Amino acid sequence: MKNYSKITKLSLAFALSFGLGSAFAVDACKDQMSKSAGSGHGVSGNSVGSISGTPWGYEQWYQGGSASMTYYDNGTFKANWNNSNDYLTRVGYQYGGGGIDHKSKYFTVDYKYSKTGSAQYGYIGIYGWTANPETEYYIVDDWYSKPSENYVGEKFGEIEVDGAKYTIHAFLRQQEPSKSGTSTFVQFFSIRQNPRQCGHIDISAHFKKWDELFTGQNKQLKGSKGGGSASLKFGKVTEVMLMTEAGGGATGSVEYTYFDMKDNGSPSEVVPPKEIERKAFGGTAATIPGTVEAENFDEGNEGVTYSGAQGASGDDGDHDYRGEDYAYVDIVNGGSGKAIGYTAADEWLEYTINVTQAGEYDIEANVSNGSGAGTLELSLDGTALASLAFTGTTDDWNAYELAKGKATLTAGEHKLRITIANANTNVDYVKFSLPGAANVDPGTDPGTDPGTDPGVNTNPDDPLTLANVRMNRTSHVAQVFDMQGRSLGSVTFANGASLNDAIFAKFGKAGVYMVKIGGKVKSISVTR
Repeated sequence: MKNYSKITKLSLAFALSFGLGSAFAVDACKDQMSKSAGSGHGVSGNSVGSISGTPWGYEQWYQGGSASMTYYDNGTFKANWNNSNDYLTRVGYQYGGGGIDHKSKYFTVDYKYSKTGSAQYGYIGIYGWTANPETEYYIVDDWYSKPSENYVGEKFGEIEVDGAKYTIHAFLRQQEPSKSGTSTFVQFFSIRQNPRQCGHIDISAHFKKWDELFTGQNKQLKGSKGGGSASLKFGKVTEVMLMTEAGGGATGSVEYTYFDMKDNGSPSEVVPPKEIERKAFGGTAATIPGTVEAENFDEGNEGVTYSGAQGASGDDGDHDYRGEDYAYVDIVNGGSGKAIGYTAADEWLEYTINVTQAGEYDIEANVSNGSGAGTLELSLDGTALASLAFTGTTDDWNAYELAKGKATLTAGEHKLRITIANANTNVDYVKFSLPGAANVDPGTDPGTDPGTDPGVNTNPDDPLTLANVRMNRTSHVAQVFDMQGRSLGSVTFANGASLNDAIFAKFGKAGVYMVKIGGKVKSISVTR
């Protein structure tokens, strides 16, 4: 998130939640509740109960391993678990029978906690179930492993509230443990863009957004057994609880030192999605023949220029390169510079390209996937273009390989879409070349110094350029290309001639060119 919005929006959220006159009376991130001696109540095994003197209840549930929980009279609680397949500890509102209309109350919570340990998966935030229909829901503020669409389902929308953006997902659980025993049910998720361990959650704002997005229509969903069709509707809540879940042989602990959940809270500010004008990255279409850098996808909203799919982890990505608006596409250092990484299956990105010459092109994509083989699917203006297969890089995402193919392109401006068919595929670039043409890639550096050619001397004060090359031989030929790799012709030098002067004399234009002399290629900045 951009720093400019965090303070303003979060301050307004607190102002709306607690009344303008006492906007900062409560700050869960700074405050810690005191616990009187002997007020802790220990829980072992799977257990559900009420916290005396409060409107809240507690619950502990786990499969495998061992676990224990302690709750306090003010609603704070702590827990630890060891080698658990799935562990949940939670405190909040519990309603029996068929639940209550979630629109009849307004739920909010302020919290602060710390955690230890590790897990293959784990969600921390708001949790509960609904009846009629039976659904399980999460508002995820933090995690042990960043949520992946493989486990939370495809993205249906987003909401910006309490100073952050949450993406909204739905997933189908098929014949698995539920409140009614074993059943098939839908899970709803709101997942915060950036994790945190304290703050304010406007729970009912998420309920309202889910009501807008899920109106009972049947949808094809990803699921625990391949997926299927399900009716999407958020029912009557049977519980609204602050929860930590950890699973997959999980071992760890959690302690909540601030807890204040209300069912008569006030709404926070809900910010409408920002509209981003679609245009080529940097305002200029990528020129073909040439190279399309994967990280330079078009500017625009999620769903328009990119899919926003989330891979297994994006915490190590370079989120500064494209900024807050594109934080759900992870950019990593790799390949020839930067690459798209931490990808999910079927993630896609679009690029505006300008094809200057029609013809059949050779295509090379520089990719890495330590998980195994896969493909990149290319389309142009919505029509399938090419499928580029690769073999995988054997548990090494620092090693890259070329996935190759061919396609015929027509001249003019087009929209290129790259779809990543297999999760965990890093994409560095896609290069388009005309067979038989020089197609010098300005992004490559063969690592040779033209000064090593016995027929070429370089300026000793500028050894890595050809700016003042002199010819020691009677004559020498240099091939000249523009920065898109298109051949412009050649220049022939007499002994002692300036390459700078010769290129300007022949082409009549200052600028940056690619020059090939013998087997050496370098860029040269030609001045008048």
